[in-house]
Amino acid sequence: MTGIGISPAHRAPFTRSRWRAVRAAARLAAALLVAAPFAPVHADMAGHGATINGLAVSPDGKRLLSASWDYTVRLWDLAAQAEIKVLEGHAASVNAVVFGSDGNTAYSGSWDQKIIEWDLATGKERRRFEGHVNSVSSLARSRDGKRLISASWDRTLRVWDLAAGKTIAALNGHTQNVMQTAFLDAEGTRAVSSGYDLTLRVWDVAGARELAVLRGHETSVNAVAVSPDFKLVASGSVEGEIRLWDAAQGKLLGVMEGGHRGFVASLAFSPDGRHLASGSGDRSIVLWNVVTRDPVRRFVGHEKGVFAIAFTPDGKRLVSGGFDTVIKLWDVETGQALPNR
Repeated sequence: MTGIGISPAHRAPFTRSRWRAVRAAARLAAALLVAAPFAPVHADMAGHGATINGLAVSPDGKRLLSASWDYTVRLWDLAAQAEIKVLEGHAASVNAVVFGSDGNTAYSGSWDQKIIEWDLATGKERRRFEGHVNSVSSLARSRDGKRLISASWDRTLRVWDLAAGKTIAALNGHTQNVMQTAFLDAEGTRAVSSGYDLTLRVWDVAGARELAVLRGHETSVNAVAVSPDFKLVASGSVEGEIRLWDAAQGKLLGVMEGGHRGFVASLAFSPDGRHLASGSGDRSIVLWNVVTRDPVRRFVGHEKGVFAIAFTPDGKRLVSGGFDTVIKLWDVETGQALPNR
């Protein structure tokens, strides 16, 4: 999951849809500015001092990584809901975090324009990936563990060879901040991204070229997620709309409606691909049936907007974090928050 922000004014003429986008973004900015972060007394996992922007569960389901506006990444024991260590090194808000394929490595992206590779055994920084010239808003790792893709407010995406630590493709096409990204195959040869320019874009990594532009959202596309079988793409916008797309053809399959009263900030498919979870500025998480596109249940407990969500590998639990600075662990079947042990 990535942080939420407000982009510079659009340079293109203000159509009706652009006016709606600007008004929605302004309302979001106002909400964030007036709501000061705090830590509830009965928080499941508390430790961060500011908004939680990103979450990632380890491949074995035993640990959790969290990224925060407090400049830190934190590693947690998920079963005990206890903090293991704090990773410090970024000079600004941390917007995104992912595990390496070995489970002992992590990658974090920050407002300081850097990506850091971490050794989780020691909590120390191994190396930095540099190239973006604005905030790194999102990260995703290819399933084969060989590539990393980063999205940035510099309007570009970069694909990195993790063995060499070098950029192998720079993807240009978005006309505003790029918000989130994900790979569309296991090897990281295709990718999708969402942006403040109201679009999703599909990319060919080898050719460093844009394959398709998916239009339909009338406000900033904050969130994007890809199903485990790489057949579906889900996107969520400032106005609270969630759209489901055919990943191969770029065809709109349907709109998921009636779930949220606020902006959609985060999306995650369940490991079996049957459900989609969405986190929103309305403080709730909604679980959707992907086939019927109907809401199944709502998870309520956060005091402020939910900016990051992730399933455990078995699909039985869901973790969430956001503007109230805490992380909650949920039972997916019941929709109930699991207490500390």
